[in-house]
Amino acid sequence: MRGLLRLQRFLRRVRAAITVGGYLVLAPFGYVPFALLCLCWRGDPLRRALFLQRCSVRGFRFAHLWLRWFRVVHFDWREVRLQLPNGPCVVIANHPTLLDPTAVMATLGGGCTFVKSAVYRRRLVGPMLAGALHFEGPSRDPMSIGRVIDEAVQRLRSGMHLFVFPEGTRSPEGRLLPFGRIGFEIACRAGVPLVSLALHCEPCYLSRETPLLRGPAGFPRLRMHVLAIDEPGDCGDSRELKDRVEARYRSWDADGRPPRLSFLASPD
Repeated sequence: MRGLLRLQRFLRRVRAAITVGGYLVLAPFGYVPFALLCLCWRGDPLRRALFLQRCSVRGFRFAHLWLRWFRVVHFDWREVRLQLPNGPCVVIANHPTLLDPTAVMATLGGGCTFVKSAVYRRRLVGPMLAGALHFEGPSRDPMSIGRVIDEAVQRLRSGMHLFVFPEGTRSPEGRLLPFGRIGFEIACRAGVPLVSLALHCEPCYLSRETPLLRGPAGFPRLRMHVLAIDEPGDCGDSRELKDRVEARYRSWDADGRPPRLSFLASPD
């Protein structure tokens, strides 16, 4: 049995290494056309951004098809029943794995988010993120938070979905980090629904403790479902909204992260 488990882990490492190698070889063939498309419709940034987001979604969906077919990680966006509210909304999610951003984007079919300054300011990456109307996240300067909120509200008022990971970074395996308040403040300022997604990977892979080349023997499966939809108007302010939603996530986590819950969007 141990020999079989070692073989499975070895084969997963090989498949992961092949996947990374293929990405490094093929990435320029995707980035160059994407960069050129950023030059289109310069007089209509919203039209350009929506087109670039659709291109990104196709790329992320292909990546997840490959990961599933090559038995690295199973995630199928078609299995997720989102049932999003009509119009723009803020989508939040816990952050257990490195694949969460691409999984959320593939499922939403488009949307924007704010990106860490260290990534957004990279010379080759920043212009492409800006072309899709992603924007720079807050820095250490407290004044930057107001800028981020204003930009996010502007995106929502243009009709986009905004997705945020309130933990700010990948959470330790099996537990949640404290939630930041910015995503909840954005929902309150814009007056749009807040959709809570629950993500769970079993066995855990691509977490902080389980990197790419140290995968488990079993076939990891990333699951996603809607935990609840909250209306900001039901809360007094963004702090109350954050406390309610964070408590719901912690209850889900304490219950062993079950795949389906029936939380309602009414006050807890």
